[in-house]
Amino acid sequence: MTKPHLVLVPGALHTPACMVPLMKKLQALGYTMHCQQMASVGNPSPPSDLSEDIGILRRTVEEAIGQGNDVIVAPHSWGGVVTGTGLKGLSKGERETQGLKGGVIRIAFMASFVLPEGVSLLQKTHNVPSPTFVPAGPNLTCTTPELFYNDLSEEEQKYWATFLRTQGIASFTTPATYAAWRHIPSSYLLCQDDLALPPALQEEMVKAAEEAGAIMHVTRIKSGHSPFLSRVDETAEWIQRVAGEMLA
Repeated sequence: MTKPHLVLVPGALHTPACMVPLMKKLQALGYTMHCQQMASVGNPSPPSDLSEDIGILRRTVEEAIGQGNDVIVAPHSWGGVVTGTGLKGLSKGERETQGLKGGVIRIAFMASFVLPEGVSLLQKTHNVPSPTFVPAGPNLTCTTPELFYNDLSEEEQKYWATFLRTQGIASFTTPATYAAWRHIPSSYLLCQDDLALPPALQEEMVKAAEEAGAIMHVTRIKSGHSPFLSRVDETAEWIQRVAGEMLA
């Protein structure tokens, strides 16, 4: 079976560097990987909305589709906000109606925001700013990176925190304009020991999506917010299953 291409979408403050362990694992398993830094991350003059982030995602997905590849998009955390709006028109079904081959066959959310149209990340967190983030001009900085990596050793936490960057405030306040999960079958890796995106909120978003008619296959894992670092093998196996591989 031809393996789908995989597009990873990092969360807020994170760059593709944080995805390297998972990408290496999946590449060794025969997958072609794609991952780009978002415009709202590490930008001294961040965008005033999500349009630049969406543009990056769409170009990355279109590159992955190429001449007709199937693609799975796997967003983490805030990356789900960009993914939800950004995949409009890129599903395999939508492309087939235009006579085009390939497209996105599934979204694999990892401890991710799943937003309906008209709702921003900040609104989904009930407009309560997280103490983790501190405003610095048009950006946010992180004061408690250990919340992302609570199930890593202290040494590993410090190491991965060195890769964190600023996050544009507008990327948290801009509402979603599309909900790709309504149109593309999805899977959700729900992290039960998450200190950054509370498991209760993850459960709430999954339930709301299911009640809205979405196909949302949920896998629960004993992990903090970053399973691609603390549970690399388990996360890779989950993605293999999402991709249709039958594992022993």
